[in-house]
Amino acid sequence: MPQLFLRALSEAHAVEDEDGYEFAVEWLIREDDGSIRGSGSTDFRGLSDVADPNTDWLADPDNTVVFIPSQFVLMLDCEVPGRNAGQIRRALPFAVEEYVASDIETMHIAHGDVRVGEPVTCHVISQHILEGWLECFSYLGINPGWFVADAGVLPGGENEASALFERNTVVVSGMGQAAVVDRANIGFALGGLGAQKIYAINGSIPELVRGQLETAPDVEEVALPDHGILQYFAEQFLKPDSANSHINLLQGAYQPARRVSKDALKWRSVGVLAAVWLVVAFLGMVVQAWWAQSEAERLRAESFDFYASLFPDESQPVSAEQLRRRMRAKLGMRGGAAEAGSDFVGLTAHLSNTISTGHLLESLSYTDQRRELTAEVILGSYDDLEVIKGELARVGVTVDVANAEQEGQRVRSRLRVRYEGVSG
Repeated sequence: MPQLFLRALSEAHAVEDEDGYEFAVEWLIREDDGSIRGSGSTDFRGLSDVADPNTDWLADPDNTVVFIPSQFVLMLDCEVPGRNAGQIRRALPFAVEEYVASDIETMHIAHGDVRVGEPVTCHVISQHILEGWLECFSYLGINPGWFVADAGVLPGGENEASALFERNTVVVSGMGQAAVVDRANIGFALGGLGAQKIYAINGSIPELVRGQLETAPDVEEVALPDHGILQYFAEQFLKPDSANSHINLLQGAYQPARRVSKDALKWRSVGVLAAVWLVVAFLGMVVQAWWAQSEAERLRAESFDFYASLFPDESQPVSAEQLRRRMRAKLGMRGGAAEAGSDFVGLTAHLSNTISTGHLLESLSYTDQRRELTAEVILGSYDDLEVIKGELARVGVTVDVANAEQEGQRVRSRLRVRYEGVSG
């Protein structure tokens, strides 16, 4: 059957006092034989014309795949302690919390295979953003079966990385990490990965940048197919050797609804009719409140038992907040190397996005032990320092100004950049 591939270009926001959403998207329909029926860029109303919910093949969720831009998804590998897969899954939020600036309870965590003793690949996204897209698609009668980070389908095995060029930005992906940087800063992002081979997609890596990379990697340039980046994503997604490697963001409460058989629908109708006569609204509310309370107590007890099973010789925490602090401390001692690599790419991306065209980046260095990025920049004025500090603070990054001095009409400053909560 044909497949519909979508690439979200923006968040989806309901329009007040109007019928619809503000949403930009690319679309592509691929036939069974690999030919392209059509493609293009459109908005909410245009997408309603493309995706007719009465079309038979769209009834199967697996025939609709949505690619999510990397700036909306945090990709990372976490070292999580646990004696079995169940314990590791329960500890995942504690591990991921170290990497996000927002409240972990507002984030959705999707993960790959869980194996004892191996890092867990996680893709983290805001629940609010994810639900906005799902509500928009549901309004149009679209039931996607896959939500995949676009960087997750880029080529790259062990010691390999990809650089996808699009307009003035580059998506850099490799070793379980991804970042979106300006073209001028691609060397800094690739240098932190240490890849031996790089796929340059829809662009090329300047010789000057190649010479600055310590690993002297082999660079393979990849051209896009006729229908552009979305067709390239679709072909990468459909490769037989990568069929089970993609992490679907639609996990847990966001799993797509599957098609129900006619017989099942008949019995469901009977059940609904019986429920109308038997269920009393007040009783339902009482049961729900009781269940929520008991479930909270059960999860709280499991969390304390889980900590006791991992660290039986230590004094046990007496409150949920103390348990959280201890778990975060334990995880911090286990993940130094992984955190350093992730911090370098993330801090480099955040810093490059705050430095405007009129500024100059003189030097850049990274200290693994302190997990700190040091940058020497030349700015237009002291006010520019406050602007950079303010913009980075909004994404959970702390900036210390080591020194700042006037040089003619400009200001030279040395900045120390690190994530909030990391000691300098």
